[in-house]
Amino acid sequence: MTGLLAEFLPRFVAALGVNIGIAASALACGLLLGLPLAVGCLLPGLPGRATRLLLALLRAAPSFVLMFFLLNALPQGLQLGPWELAMTPWLAVTLSLAVYASAYVCDNAVEALQQWREGSRLAAALLPMGLVRAFFVMVLSSGFGAAVGVVESTSVTLQQIEALDDPQQRLALMALVVGLYVLLFQAIYALTGRLRDRLLQHVG
Repeated sequence: MTGLLAEFLPRFVAALGVNIGIAASALACGLLLGLPLAVGCLLPGLPGRATRLLLALLRAAPSFVLMFFLLNALPQGLQLGPWELAMTPWLAVTLSLAVYASAYVCDNAVEALQQWREGSRLAAALLPMGLVRAFFVMVLSSGFGAAVGVVESTSVTLQQIEALDDPQQRLALMALVVGLYVLLFQAIYALTGRLRDRLLQHVG
């Protein structure tokens, strides 16, 4: 088992970096689109209604289905002026999660802006905590990229499990991966919880 771990853990950590990179890229795209959408949602009249309709569409878009749509329905070589964009599995996963991130950012930013207008900074102070939660949801959700060949932590784990003949070793490996995720996320949630408490004290 020691030899297995020596081989598996470096591959798993590198693959987890792919999950983190996808989630970070999707969140960055979500911020770029979600924050302007939040401002648009608060506009009166037709612009506000149109923005809220777009937001409803973003909320309803299933990430897994959208990933396959991006891979199969869009041209593989999309020409935009001097640039040629190629839809890759990594990019399809990132963009599909970016749609979720945009809706999430917009919903939370709208609440923050409304409370800010009313004189309360609480929602604005807690917005970063919400973004951290969304980030970790996307780290886990990016595992569906294994279905289209993205080499991330889920695919590396499944490949290693399939290579093992001993059921006990398979169970031990799955327990190890779950434990690694729990330790990582609990450590970061503890840090963000302390940051949240400090923000609440400052706002209060």
